[in-house]
Amino acid sequence: MKEKFLAFALRSGILVPLLYFGTQLLAAPFFPGYSFVSMVASLLGSDLAPYPFIFNLGAMLTGIATILASIGFFLALPQLGTHRLLTWLTSLALLLNGAGSLWAGFFPLPDPRHGANPFTVGIFLFPILLLFALWKQPHARPLKAYLILTNLLFIVFIPIMSGVSGLNTQGYQGLLQRIVALIFFVPISAGSYFLMLHIKQPPSSDVIKHAGERTV
Repeated sequence: MKEKFLAFALRSGILVPLLYFGTQLLAAPFFPGYSFVSMVASLLGSDLAPYPFIFNLGAMLTGIATILASIGFFLALPQLGTHRLLTWLTSLALLLNGAGSLWAGFFPLPDPRHGANPFTVGIFLFPILLLFALWKQPHARPLKAYLILTNLLFIVFIPIMSGVSGLNTQGYQGLLQRIVALIFFVPISAGSYFLMLHIKQPPSSDVIKHAGERTV
């Protein structure tokens, strides 16, 4: 039963970016004049949207899938020999990420609580914590290279998104937000897929049966 739940939790993690971006693709056609380039995702769930429940429900489903993935990471990382502290921190960051999506769905714009999401820190910390959690895994080189690139891109986007760079981002807020979302949500899927491939799976009952027959 535990193994089945673990597989389900990690599959949920693989679906997280698909849920996040799929929700927007589903909601946008019901919002006349919506622009993925100039308008941020949360507007699809605001009082400006004709059917805000589509986006808000999708945000909550994304949050649930992410929380399930955090449990999967908590159960799977120790099987790779990841230090207990890194396992806890990585899983906690993912849990906070999921809670942040739930928060966004429960408190859509223009609710001031939407912009004061207390769980945002988990979104930022997960890619770097996952990199540390997998650092000693020799078979994780492609994933580690991807995570290094992801964290470097995040550093590049900090001054752009904060306005410190002086670049005029007017009219491109939606595009920039979605690029940043790729930086933070795709590692959840990539990490979940990696763990599914490399965690130790217990032998099936058929394998045990055949092994017993050979010893008779």
